[in-house]
Amino acid sequence: MAMSQHNPERAALVLLNFGGPRSLEEVPSFIFEILRDPNTLQVPFPRWIQDRLARRIAERRSAEVQRQYGEIGGRSPLVPATEAIAESLRAALERAGLPLPVFVAHRYLPGHALATAREVVAAGVQTLLALPLYPHFSYATTGSSIEQFRAALSEAGFRGACQAIADYPAAPGYVDALAARLERTLQAARPDPAQTVILCSAHGLPAVYVERGDPYRGQLERSVSALRARFPQWRFVLSFQSRVGPAEWLKPYTDRIVPELAQSGVRELVFLPLSFVNDHIETLYEIGVTYCDLARKVGMRPHLVPAIENHPAFIALLAGMARDWRQDQAGVPCERLLPPEQHFARYGRWALALWLVLFVVAVLLALS
Repeated sequence: MAMSQHNPERAALVLLNFGGPRSLEEVPSFIFEILRDPNTLQVPFPRWIQDRLARRIAERRSAEVQRQYGEIGGRSPLVPATEAIAESLRAALERAGLPLPVFVAHRYLPGHALATAREVVAAGVQTLLALPLYPHFSYATTGSSIEQFRAALSEAGFRGACQAIADYPAAPGYVDALAARLERTLQAARPDPAQTVILCSAHGLPAVYVERGDPYRGQLERSVSALRARFPQWRFVLSFQSRVGPAEWLKPYTDRIVPELAQSGVRELVFLPLSFVNDHIETLYEIGVTYCDLARKVGMRPHLVPAIENHPAFIALLAGMARDWRQDQAGVPCERLLPPEQHFARYGRWALALWLVLFVVAVLLALS
């Protein structure tokens, strides 16, 4: 049966987002949930070891992160902002004659995905479309969120069909919203294009993830190319922020390229958060405080472009994807977007290492 023939009351949408602490007290558990996700930190340890490590790091980092959240209002604005997107999307669908329920599931709010899954089951939903609020696909974001939500649906007893939108890095509605936010910032700041760089700062990712086939960087570059076509007189540079640990992440790093741009003669720096639909700690504090202060320190005047949030062009894009899904023109089975299996990374390497140790011991005993 085609989806367009399904009873609309049996179909629904779920917005997948990152989540954020709703109070300073939730900061430790929020950090712990991020660090224990095997798709965020792909480490060759059994899960219980990663959990213990994540808890220790969360305990050590919580005070500083709480201080940062204190400077942006004492909580993450991402959760209410996502609800605003959901409400705008519901209204847009009503106007289009497609009244679909819109749920929200936050990846790193403990228990949130399961609670949403239970709401989906209680509502009698049979066909579900996941709309990630990550424009650029990565197994560490979209893949991880879908993996968690599918598990939550299973636990809640969902027996219907789940599909998803994988990505939309150059979709007109997304680029339209980005361009509108950027245009407004440029009009207010009036920088000289000859002395200005628009720094598209995206959340970082370990370089090895891309080497293994994650399409994240390539999709970011598609977004930057689309913006360059809209603003041909401006110079755009892509950079990456929020790296953690000693491993090499995608380059150039935002905190390193800022002084390099100043040394090259750039005097106006426009920060455009590229991989973020909502403003949150990484835009408001990491860019808005840390990187803007760095830019001033090295002699540049910084400007921060607001996130697109529920810009009408973005809401129209989401509504259009829902309409296309109902007409069987969009959506892929959720299982196609799941992260690579981590079992070998966690256990196979340990078994291989143990086998090698035993082999070496056996050789040494034979030679002794």
